Amino acid sequence: MVQRNGKVTALNENYVKEEKLKQQRASRRKKGLIRRLTVFGVFIVIISTVMISTITSQATVIAEKRDEQQKAEQKLQQVKKEKTQLKEEVNRLQDPEYIGEVARRDYNMSKRGETIFKVPEEDEDTR
Repeated sequence: MVQRNGKVTALNENYVKEEKLKQQRASRRKKGLIRRLTVFGVFIVIISTVMISTITSQATVIAEKRDEQQKAEQKLQQVKKEKTQLKEEVNRLQDPEYIGEVARRDYNMSKRGETIFKVPEEDEDTR
């Protein structure tokens, strides 16, 4: 079907309409694809941001816990050392000789017939 309107001739209008519809559908599909990809990209960015912030906060918590653990281990070692020293002190306090030495040193007690002389301590300034 060929029609003449002035100098322009329209050929097969049905084909032209179908092609325009195909182009419109393709354009709509492309817009829909772009929208879906944009929404997907936004979700990916949001999820990535949340994951990164969670990982960094957990890393700081882990570092703090490690510091606490090291301090606790140091304190444990100190307490064990103190416990060992106290056990040794208890064992020494079972010895009558050591008890006498402590009494003479700390309480200025003396053995029978022993005289105690108190010597003034020298200061570093008087030397």
